[in-house]
Amino acid sequence: MSGDRFTPDEALREIGRMDRQVRRSNRGPGRAYLIMGLATMVYWPVMFLGSGVWPSVGGIGWIAMTIALCVYWARLRFHDRLLQRIRGPVTVAYVVTMALPFVYGIWLMPATRTVGSTAVLLALSVLAGLPVLYGGLLLMRDSPAGAPLTRDR
Repeated sequence: MSGDRFTPDEALREIGRMDRQVRRSNRGPGRAYLIMGLATMVYWPVMFLGSGVWPSVGGIGWIAMTIALCVYWARLRFHDRLLQRIRGPVTVAYVVTMALPFVYGIWLMPATRTVGSTAVLLALSVLAGLPVLYGGLLLMRDSPAGAPLTRDR
């Protein structure tokens, strides 16, 4: 490149390079969302169906993952428009769906577990993880290294 003066082709290449760099920045948050979604699907069954030390291990693991993700999100330098657009709705949907297995496990699940009550808890656990899984898949799908410059987001 020619210092401060860009030819039109150089400027377009630089814009494309920066666009790809910002899009690649979605991979980290995408992975974080995927990890959180899968962890959610495992967390609730461990907490309500586990015995012995497993609920404690699940709780400690959840706290460690939450701290790590909070530090990660705080250190995130720049955000793509897609991440900014989906973060709010994904967060609201996640909070709402996380309440479902909690309410079921605390107040509605029978004391003697049946196949039906276990299936309901598992279904609600999967449902709780879906919003962040979906957000993660959207971010991962949108962040290929050679993504086109003119794509509308």
